[in-house]
Amino acid sequence: MAFFRLARTVFSWIDLIPVLIVAIAAGVDLRSREIPDRIWLAILVLIPVRVCWLWPEINLWQLPVGGIVALLLACLIAQGDRFGGGDVKLFAALGAWFGLFAILPLALWIAIAGLPLAVIALLRKQEDFAYGPAILIGVLIHALNPNLLKQIVSP
Repeated sequence: MAFFRLARTVFSWIDLIPVLIVAIAAGVDLRSREIPDRIWLAILVLIPVRVCWLWPEINLWQLPVGGIVALLLACLIAQGDRFGGGDVKLFAALGAWFGLFAILPLALWIAIAGLPLAVIALLRKQEDFAYGPAILIGVLIHALNPNLLKQIVSP
């Protein structure tokens, strides 16, 4: 119960937008093993809504830089054949939505959520698996409490 009270205090309804869009992406990824471009483009198109809602608390430079850094990080991850092209573009769009300082926490939560999926795929002898659900869990955790990693690390 305390978690939900904490989540309510830090949570901004505007960050439900990428959660809902990524939920659609996860469903599509599970069915077709791809994330269509219109999904990550929807996040990019809606960034001005977030900027207007959070103005002036948001530092505008963090959004495009976050998108670029997230794209570079996702491209590095994709070299290991776990992230597909749709995953890369979706993570880059999320970096642009949440900004530069959200990339590492997002990547961490997504990696933690992806670990059980990787183990299941390994047990089933699958070479790959849909990573959309792991991205959804990571985005949900970050949207509910963007400072969770700081709270865990700092005493």
